[in-house]
Amino acid sequence: MIRKLTEKDRDAVLAFLYQEPEINLYIVGDIKNFGFDNPDSTIYAEFRNNDYYAVMSRNLSHIVYYAKDSDFNLEWIDIFKRYDYLFISGKAPLMKAISPHLEDVYEDRLEFMRSTTFKKDVDVDYEGIEVLQTEEDAGLVYDLLNTIDELDSVKRKTKEEFVKYLMDNSNGNGTTVFYREDGKVVANASAVGETKRTAMIVGVATDPNYRERGLGKKVLHYLVDFYVNHKEKTLCLYYDDPRAGALYEKLGFVAIDDWIMLIKDSK
Repeated sequence: MIRKLTEKDRDAVLAFLYQEPEINLYIVGDIKNFGFDNPDSTIYAEFRNNDYYAVMSRNLSHIVYYAKDSDFNLEWIDIFKRYDYLFISGKAPLMKAISPHLEDVYEDRLEFMRSTTFKKDVDVDYEGIEVLQTEEDAGLVYDLLNTIDELDSVKRKTKEEFVKYLMDNSNGNGTTVFYREDGKVVANASAVGETKRTAMIVGVATDPNYRERGLGKKVLHYLVDFYVNHKEKTLCLYYDDPRAGALYEKLGFVAIDDWIMLIKDSK
């Protein structure tokens, strides 16, 4: 049986999801930040023998799916298609079970990492770093990220949608830090989907005209230091560029799983 969840399901579904807190940080974050009665976010669950088997979270145009194993119930396809999604993401084996049943998606395979320790680099100063507070600054972050070829998920959102996304992931739900120069944001790093245990790093980027100055390193180090050492939370991220993986390993991140995004083919 698959059904939409309500507030009365909160404790039970969170207990199920916290069996893999890093993998499920997006779904847990959606429950924490938006609850069960929000027009932008919806939570469904599948039950087998009265126990939780799978959970789906839809937040705006992003669907995240999690299950105990890859025995996929085709009834989920009808639920996915109720929403105008751009991405469905989750652990690689789960996405491999889903993708043959969707005709309009392609796979982007990523490495999923986490960090629970961080040794601050005394040679990296945090001077000039700003923490995002306003929609105006969120718009400037969008202007930067929209120029980065690798950040396809940003390009698929309107500026209004992305500003709302960043503001929703601020003030206890996440943190965006950036460096401003010449009236624009030139380096950025964000932590989103924050829960009581975890957060996800996204949007790490530097304007090509301002690279080789350590600005990206500055904002990323600040964010990791803030979450791991001051908030005492596990930071997670995923990447598909081996060069980025080597950088994150130096910061103390370790690989924990493979992750796949099923991206709707805009063609």
